[in-house]
Amino acid sequence: MSWLQRIVLAMSAISALLVAKEYKVGYIDTDRVIAKLEAAVEAKRELDAAVAKFEARVESLKLDHEQAKQEYDSQQLTLSEEGKRAKLAEVDQRKRRYDSYVAEVYAKGGRIDQKNKELVAPIVEKIDSAVSRVAADEGYALVLDATKAGIVYSQPGFDLTERIIEDLNREYEPVTPAGTGEQVYAIMPVHNRDDQAQQDRIGAQIRQFVYDLVRSTTRTDMVPNARVDQQLAGRGLENQQVVLEPALEAARALDADFVVFGSAGKQDRRVQFTLSLANVRLGTLLKTEEGSASRVEDLQQEVGKVVRVLLGSVE
Repeated sequence: MSWLQRIVLAMSAISALLVAKEYKVGYIDTDRVIAKLEAAVEAKRELDAAVAKFEARVESLKLDHEQAKQEYDSQQLTLSEEGKRAKLAEVDQRKRRYDSYVAEVYAKGGRIDQKNKELVAPIVEKIDSAVSRVAADEGYALVLDATKAGIVYSQPGFDLTERIIEDLNREYEPVTPAGTGEQVYAIMPVHNRDDQAQQDRIGAQIRQFVYDLVRSTTRTDMVPNARVDQQLAGRGLENQQVVLEPALEAARALDADFVVFGSAGKQDRRVQFTLSLANVRLGTLLKTEEGSASRVEDLQQEVGKVVRVLLGSVE
C-alpha cells in the first residue's frame, strides 16, 4: 500500500469517527520518542553493535567459502580424483556452514530478532503503555503513529509526542542536546477557574496547545511540562493558580528565558481564558492577552491567535 493510500485510509477513518460523534484525535512520532530516550538510544546502540558482529562473522564465513572455491578452481587440473573429491567436500562444507549461519542470524526468529526483542521490544511496549495512559487520561479516542500512517501535515495540538516523552521521562532520562543558544520557554499549568473547566480539563488542553505552538516556532526550546510540574510540586503550588512572581521563581529554577501562565473558565459551551508571557531574565511581565472560544472545538484556533500576540511581544 502506498503512502498516499495510507493517508486516505487514515483520514477516512478519522472522518467517519468525527461524523458519528465528537472524538479527540492525536498522533505520535515513535521515531522521535525513541530518539529522545537515553534507554532507547542505548538499546539501539547495543543492537547495532550486535548486528555488526553478526555481519562480520557472516562476511568471514563467506570469504572462507569463496577462498576454498577459488583454490579448487585453480588446482583442479593438477589434483587427483581423490584430491578433487576432498577439495569439493571442503568447499561444500564451508558453503553449508555459511548458509547455516546466515539462516541462524537473519531468519525470522533468528539471533537478530531475538536480540531486538531483548533490547528494543520492552521499550516499544512501554511507549504503547504511555500512549494508552495519556489517551485514557485526556479522552483521546484515536491515536495514530506518524511513522506508520504517513502523516504529512497536521495543525498544532494534534501531536502528542512530547506528552508521551514527558510521561516516559518519569522512568527514563531524556537525551538533551548541548546548549543550542535557543530561547527556552516554560509553560505553567493553566488554572481552571470553575468546576466545568476542571471537569473538561480545559486548562490542560490550553497548556498543551500553547506548548505545541511555541515549540513549533523557530529558535525555541522547551522545558518539559513534567519538569515544570515537579518544580511547582516542590514549592507546594500543585493544583493552584500560578501568578507572576511564583511563575518567575519556578522558571528561574528551570533556567528558562520566558514563562507563560494563565487561567481558563467554561460556561455552557463557551471557554474564556487569559494568558500572560513574562521575561524571566528581566523579571518583567511582557504581555497579557484574553481569548475566548464559543465551543471547545474552536479552542485550539483561538489559543493560537493569543499565542501569536504574546510571542510578538518578544523582541
